[in-house]
Amino acid sequence: MFARMKTVRPSGRAAAVIFAATLLSVGSGYSQENGDLSSLRERALELVNETRQEQGLEALDLTPPLNEAAIAHARDMLDRDYYSHVSPEGETVRDRFMEHDGSRWKLVAENIARCSGCMAPADLERVEQFQEGWMNSPGHRENILTEGLDGFGFGIAGEGDQIYAVQTFSGAGSSRGTGPDEEAVEIPDGEQVSIAVAAINRARKRAEVDEVSSSAALDAVAGELLVRDGGGERLVRETNDLFGLLPEDSSGDWRSLRIVAAGCGGCGTLETAADVRSFVQQWLDNPQYEQTLLAQTTDALGFAMYAGGDGRKVAIAVAGSHR
Repeated sequence: MFARMKTVRPSGRAAAVIFAATLLSVGSGYSQENGDLSSLRERALELVNETRQEQGLEALDLTPPLNEAAIAHARDMLDRDYYSHVSPEGETVRDRFMEHDGSRWKLVAENIARCSGCMAPADLERVEQFQEGWMNSPGHRENILTEGLDGFGFGIAGEGDQIYAVQTFSGAGSSRGTGPDEEAVEIPDGEQVSIAVAAINRARKRAEVDEVSSSAALDAVAGELLVRDGGGERLVRETNDLFGLLPEDSSGDWRSLRIVAAGCGGCGTLETAADVRSFVQQWLDNPQYEQTLLAQTTDALGFAMYAGGDGRKVAIAVAGSHR
């Protein structure tokens, strides 16, 4: 099979097969029954895992949210005669995943395929042909071989001579900004602070303002502010008294405290140097946060980061000015 917008001729019968990939209602008469769908899913999973294991990647498991998202989209495309990762109402693969109780913090990816001239119902051979076509397309292959995945879903729906197939993937992902020759290695809190301060000081030097120093007291404040439960949208713990989070022996040392925070989903499970650099750059790219970090009055910095294990990461910097 070929990649996007190509024509193939399997089994001596003309069939136009189109593929598409993206990284992010039950209709009337379906030729595919649930019992068949279960066996087709198992074969789809087997093919994907064979390919991943050949590349030294972790095997995936079928999960209900991904299976439901995949079959819902395959059936919807068949019912309403469209072919896209985005429904006519604007629903994306992430929307479908979350609609079926998927985690908002996970990396989500999707491969879709359509075969015109392929008689339903689909069989194991058709699943194998779809997999071959996806693997021969760089974008689809990349989704199948993405690091940091652990879940897989598959849906296939056909009627007459039209068959739609959907692969869905999810996982914690991997750290942002990791260099091509850089290994993602967990680093201790103290090293995280040093990397953050060094990166901010490079930016302050370019802005021709004095360097900041690290502060254990501000590190403690940043750590207290982290929301670690992983639920909901909140990144920073609510407080009306930042100074009240300071260690008692340093509460009188500070004239002002300001915080910047950022969150990331699908960003892996380890707290790495690449994560710290990525968060700092994200702040420096935001004019409001950049102003806080590069302010002439800021002379000390605290930093804390948390990885939730499901792809969620949160980082907080506390910019302080001594009395």
